[in-house]
Amino acid sequence: EQDSQLPNLDAVGGVDTVLVTHAHTDHTGALPVLMRDLPPDVKVYCTPPTKLITKVLLEDSANRWQREEQEDKPPLYTPEDVTLVLQRMETLPWDEPVSICDGVTARWIRAGHILGAAMIYIEGKEESILMTGDVSATDQLTIPGMDEQLPYRPDVMVMESTYGNRQHKDRTEQVNKFVQAVAKTVKAGGKVLIPAFAVGRSQEVILILKDAMERKQIPEFPVYVDGMVKKVNNIYSGFSNELSPPLPHMAECGEYIFYSDTIMPVPTHYDRDRVSSREPCCIVASSGMLIGGMSKRYAKQLVGNPKNLIAITGYQAEGTPGRALLDLEEQNDSTDREWTLNDGTKLPVKCGVEDYRLSAHADSAQLTGLVEKVKPRRLFLVHGDEEARKELSQSVRKISPDVEVKLPKNGRKYTVTKQAGIAGGRQLWSDRILSELYAFLVKMGAKGPFRVRELTEMWFGTEETTPIAVKFFHWCLSLDSRFFVRDSKDSNSFRLKPTV
Repeated sequence: EQDSQLPNLDAVGGVDTVLVTHAHTDHTGALPVLMRDLPPDVKVYCTPPTKLITKVLLEDSANRWQREEQEDKPPLYTPEDVTLVLQRMETLPWDEPVSICDGVTARWIRAGHILGAAMIYIEGKEESILMTGDVSATDQLTIPGMDEQLPYRPDVMVMESTYGNRQHKDRTEQVNKFVQAVAKTVKAGGKVLIPAFAVGRSQEVILILKDAMERKQIPEFPVYVDGMVKKVNNIYSGFSNELSPPLPHMAECGEYIFYSDTIMPVPTHYDRDRVSSREPCCIVASSGMLIGGMSKRYAKQLVGNPKNLIAITGYQAEGTPGRALLDLEEQNDSTDREWTLNDGTKLPVKCGVEDYRLSAHADSAQLTGLVEKVKPRRLFLVHGDEEARKELSQSVRKISPDVEVKLPKNGRKYTVTKQAGIAGGRQLWSDRILSELYAFLVKMGAKGPFRVRELTEMWFGTEETTPIAVKFFHWCLSLDSRFFVRDSKDSNSFRLKPTV
């Protein structure tokens, strides 16, 4: 809901199961409120890293609300509510269909956004839907980009559109500018504060600095890590086999992934005072938008010194202190800048403020490419402002004109009708069926893999795809191998034969 910390949970009908794409609080923050009103047999399904990261984020939120509780403003939820959510969370393996309720299976496909982030492919008895969650097509130093093995032509695809109207700047160029600015500030005797999201961005920033130092791109200097980042670093290290090379090998050899002789966590309150008052250094601290946490504390201490730099590396929402700080930097008159924090505190700004684009979201070209590859029958664009969704819908229609694009409105319900098959009621022998379907897929530019049900639906249409029809199609595929071959990674799926 607009102007609310929570979605409109009253609009949610009967809930049998809750599926979570990833741990960021804009996707999990309402779980304690939702789950306390649901029957005790309702489960929450996610990947193992997502459960552990969600635990850290929700416990922090509940404890913070308890500390700040006022008589006229009770907390949204309590630590007991968080415990209830965690007790109901069940973790599932990657890319394996799992029965989540009667007649419905789901599988979690790597989305490349943060550790544990997934796209969820849901198959019912007749229909299928792909929920992308937040996706990144680009490999990061922390985790690889999204999985290339994607389901073909679901009935519905619900896709994020955060950067639907923007192309990312060259990442290598942004990284180089970032590390050089940090090193230059420290060399000149200043301190650098990097307020970063505790999950994903902080780990990426730490590895960027660590890598630049190890390659002698910049000299070594102290980097202090503070806030919730430290707990999340431990979780990432515990799932080293899911991280980008060479991090799994480092973990196997007993090396620290995020720390070194010059990159270290801040363990105590006393050390925080020493960090902010003594030697030139860099500080990586949450929260990413300077709303609270350790980054807000350090910013108050550093913002008044012209030697210092605050380096913004993530999205800053309207109305947040981080956004206000960037807006000040864009003013022509930089001699009289006053920064207002969310608690009403006003501080003179004398330090430098710079913005670097290190996004873990796919940009407009990557999102349209994802649609072109998956070729859903219908596409719903969510998780983006109106301008981003509208521009992305126009781009998709140009590249994939056969995809029906919807811009859903909050609170509305949408019905998707079944898809007619290419058979058009014709009754053909198996060799004609496979040859015509093969020609159709070649024309569409698709290669697979396709599950037998997907191929059956393409031919007969969803309305006519019965268990007997699926068995018939499986029989056709087993008799005639001229057009389709079994996928090497999934014996239940088929790909187009390279040459026919």
